[in-house]
Amino acid sequence: MAGEFGTYINEKRKGRGVNGADILLRDLAQAMGNMSVSYLSDIMKGRRNPPDINLLEIMAEVLKLSADEKAEMFDLAGRERDEAAPDLPQYIMDENIPHVRAALRKAKKKGLGDDFWKHINDEIDKKE
Repeated sequence: MAGEFGTYINEKRKGRGVNGADILLRDLAQAMGNMSVSYLSDIMKGRRNPPDINLLEIMAEVLKLSADEKAEMFDLAGRERDEAAPDLPQYIMDENIPHVRAALRKAKKKGLGDDFWKHINDEIDKKE
């Protein structure tokens, strides 16, 4: 899956700049704390891992990502790093909600799939 993150970011740069122009890689790199354009280019090409959560947050802001687009970006970054999406570990490991970890472990042990989690999502949506 290497490169999916970069492909996604490159697609989101299109037409989101001033007056509908593309957001340039150098402008994105500058917003990310003067990251070098070549380093950012390597990330976009899948030669380096996606950046950490703080830089992903900056990318989301510069690219004007919607909440759903931002979630997808986090998922792609996590998959490319072969780890959980970077916006989730802090919540999962929160000492005040140990049932999150217990539920995930039980679901894993029982081999519960996407149908189960879709049902859980539907239940969560009812709470809003």
